[in-house]
Amino acid sequence: MFKRFNKLTEAEFTALSGTDKFANMISNKFVTDDFDICEWLYDNSLGQYCALKDGPQWIIYFESKEDVARIFAHLDTPITEAPPVSTINIQQEFK
Repeated sequence: MFKRFNKLTEAEFTALSGTDKFANMISNKFVTDDFDICEWLYDNSLGQYCALKDGPQWIIYFESKEDVARIFAHLDTPITEAPPVSTINIQQEFK
């Protein structure tokens, strides 16, 4: 067997610190308690990723936003984004 392997070790991920790639992956940070997602990524990721165990959950850093979209599609879950903030009213805080 010879195939592309996109999973980064913790040491490899740490070595990227300070690079644009690291900053990109930090901005594509997700958490799950479903290890099946980590297993799915092992065989199906398009870009590099790093999955780190954090207590009962896994923190996953993605190089590719397409991988994130593919996971949501695999889970049949719509991607929900926070609504944009149009105004901030802090006057009530000071009364």
